[in-house]
Amino acid sequence: MKRLLSILLTVCCVCLLFTGCSKTEGNGKAPSVDTNGLAVNEVVSGPINPLTGETVEADASSARPYCVMINNHPSARPCKGLANAGIVYEALVEGDITRMMAVFTDISEIDVGYIRSARPYYVSLVQAYDAIYVHCGHSKQARSDIKQYGVSDIDATFGEGGSAWIRDKDRVGRVSYEHTLYAKGDKIAEYAEKHFDTEHAEGYDTKYGLIFSHDAASQCDKESKEFTIKYISSTSTTMKYDAERKCYNAYISDKEYTDGNDTHIDFANVIILNVSNKVVDNKGHREMNLVGSGTGFFCTGGKYVEINWERADRNDSFHYTLTDGTPLALGVGKTFISIAPLDGSGSVTW
Repeated sequence: MKRLLSILLTVCCVCLLFTGCSKTEGNGKAPSVDTNGLAVNEVVSGPINPLTGETVEADASSARPYCVMINNHPSARPCKGLANAGIVYEALVEGDITRMMAVFTDISEIDVGYIRSARPYYVSLVQAYDAIYVHCGHSKQARSDIKQYGVSDIDATFGEGGSAWIRDKDRVGRVSYEHTLYAKGDKIAEYAEKHFDTEHAEGYDTKYGLIFSHDAASQCDKESKEFTIKYISSTSTTMKYDAERKCYNAYISDKEYTDGNDTHIDFANVIILNVSNKVVDNKGHREMNLVGSGTGFFCTGGKYVEINWERADRNDSFHYTLTDGTPLALGVGKTFISIAPLDGSGSVTW
């Protein structure tokens, strides 16, 4: 019996030793990852928002997020509700302008807009989160992809969402009609509950392949206090780092991209994905391949580093690594993701 007690005490001491090492390694550095390259989150205790790494009161990681198409035409700014998004994408559409897609863990308590139509590469992004897609209209290819891949979508043009859709009275008559539509988030959520499974299937990667660290800037080796992402010669977005608030803010046409007239949209991270694209018809619709692998940049804390991205198929999450293959840790907070043809018409000026 004494020998058995001695062995048990020895095992307990060893376990405590390794637990302490694990906490030390996760304090201020990128957290460890499991064999699938997914996060073993040691940065915070308790449940986190899987899109931002921020601590939340209740674990809602099994809930499917919402991806909402956001109009970025000058007449549609400022936007509505994007300060509540965990991730915001920007990519080119026809007319040599960009369109945003905002990803929300919960949409039920906000109004969001102004809403625009779906494009096929955005459908692919929706699939990366197993999300519910909210939009008004679609290109022919986008509609085909939504049907082919069984994407759960709520399209205002078909009356889906019911009373969720509102025309902004302060904008109607002042700007073109297509720049006035927004969605009532509570009504969108009610519609989704009635028509879709709002929980991920068992076994789904509810971390979306993301890792978070409070010291993510330690991975970066170059300064990025201000830089411009050029999509084509006439279309660009500038990101400026605010050292006091420790975040990036987007500037389009030299004016800050805000939620409402004066609410900052603060991004802890900026990811720039180098993705080639081409115009495929006389309407200017574009084609982008968001499956496979590629290069890019990661910015946080006023610094940046070159990265690689991989995605096995349309249902896979994006997986980011440093150029040596080390999984990339994002800073805790919101992320802006730019999809730009850096090897073609696009560039980044640091």
